[in-house]
Amino acid sequence: MPMLTAGAVCSICPRSPSSCAGLHETLALLTSQLRPDANHKEDMVFLKDVFSERSLGYLMKIHEKLRQYERQSPAPVLHSASCLAEDVTEELQSGPMSAEEKELLLLLTSPHLKAVLSVHDTVAQKNFDPVLPPLPDDFEDELDEESVKIVRLVKNKEPLEREEEWKRNT
Repeated sequence: MPMLTAGAVCSICPRSPSSCAGLHETLALLTSQLRPDANHKEDMVFLKDVFSERSLGYLMKIHEKLRQYERQSPAPVLHSASCLAEDVTEELQSGPMSAEEKELLLLLTSPHLKAVLSVHDTVAQKNFDPVLPPLPDDFEDELDEESVKIVRLVKNKEPLEREEEWKRNT
């Protein structure tokens, strides 16, 4: 790994050493993993070219910011922002409105803001899995007989269902 000094330009890439320290650590790790009997010249040239790309540096910065954000794990202030928006909408409609209140009502009832609030609520509740239908009440009774397997595929929120009969080998 090259020696880095303050105000210097990196000897591997054209950026300042502080902006690419993570890249250098990764490069050092990769070069240490190369087989000792292999010709390293081509591999090193390739790795230096890849690591000197500005886009990789930006990706590394984004990755580090996301990791930092994940470590902080901020808690949402409210888990149901869409319910709050509905409450405010009802309150606004209950009496005479000023121009600002009319504008707020238009914003709160717009489908775009409703979609943003719905996504916020999904993320705040960490509800990322699709909602599956409940099992039928007589599910246990059907296990003794010939069974039917229902496979549910979801593509773009459009359910595709396929029933497949299985004969039990008993």
